[in-house]
Amino acid sequence: MRRSAGFTLIELMVTIGIAAILLALALPSFTESMRSNRVSTATNQVLATFNFARAEALRAKSQAWVCPSNDSRTDCGTDWARGMVVWTDENGDGDRTVATEVKRVIEPQDGVTFTFPDTKPIGFDDRGRAVEKSASSVTVRSFNFSMKAATCKPGTYNARSFEINRIGRVSATRGACS
Repeated sequence: MRRSAGFTLIELMVTIGIAAILLALALPSFTESMRSNRVSTATNQVLATFNFARAEALRAKSQAWVCPSNDSRTDCGTDWARGMVVWTDENGDGDRTVATEVKRVIEPQDGVTFTFPDTKPIGFDDRGRAVEKSASSVTVRSFNFSMKAATCKPGTYNARSFEINRIGRVSATRGACS
């Protein structure tokens, strides 16, 4: 008598059923893990962008600015969700012109939303201090803004608060979604 090797149809169906149950249990956790990774990546990119701008201001002994990008990613725009542009202000007037040099263009992040108080550029002076341009002068001040996952479930820690203090130090604080 010869014995067949392999699986019966019943064994295969039971195995597929168990795999489907395990996948259904793991999928929500995997989705939340992906959201968390997007927020962490965006946080690191924001920190690197503002630290880069500060370093450029110190290196060039001039002002460096970070502003929201326009749709073509070539100039300052009005929506931080469209990305960021880092540029240096060699003539010190605080305005983005053709003569100013774009140092870096930051693409927008998928899956995260930013909340900035306004659309004004955030700058750093030649001493690394955080500055804001007003109508007639440049003022040293601190800045606060936040970011969270586009789908931020209550109780998950997918929100970040950023602070750029007056001396130019950029920090991020992890927070829970509400």
